[in-house]
Amino acid sequence: MLAALLCGCGSVPLNYQPAMTNLEALRADDIAKAAVGDFSLAPGKPAEVDQSVTARSVSVVPPAGKSFSWALGDALKKELEAAGKFDEHAATVISGQLTRSELAVPIGTGRGELGAKFQITRRGTTVFEKEYIEKAEWPSVYLGAEAIPTAITQYMSLYKQLLHQLFIDKEFRLAMQPDKSK
Repeated sequence: MLAALLCGCGSVPLNYQPAMTNLEALRADDIAKAAVGDFSLAPGKPAEVDQSVTARSVSVVPPAGKSFSWALGDALKKELEAAGKFDEHAATVISGQLTRSELAVPIGTGRGELGAKFQITRRGTTVFEKEYIEKAEWPSVYLGAEAIPTAITQYMSLYKQLLHQLFIDKEFRLAMQPDKSK
């Protein structure tokens, strides 16, 4: 990443690490273990939304051969695993569609936006569906060597914040209650 920033060009792959606030939210109540289903780009969205965002001359890209929607599903899986709430064979499955992925880094104020619609199914029946949007603004200075890493950090933080919105939502928590009908 440093080399790309110093030359002012190149690409930086998205790299997700679970957030403590998300682990705490997932462990706060008795929620069921879940599998992670399909994550894809929402219908009608241009393919480039799922492939790259640019911080001036540096592109933030999903892991090689993947997409931002895949990266969101992978981030969810990492959060669930870290909290002990992941089970690939669970009857409860969380899926999603990426609805927004934007980054703007002009001089003055940088902006980022990430949105997704999440769906929870239990034994094939939809029990929850809701869209979330997370936005961020930050000071964006003239010097690219400072503005670019700040923008990349802010964009990557949107994934944690978007998942946090999901995890603390009362409707999500209700839909994630353990299935008593086993």
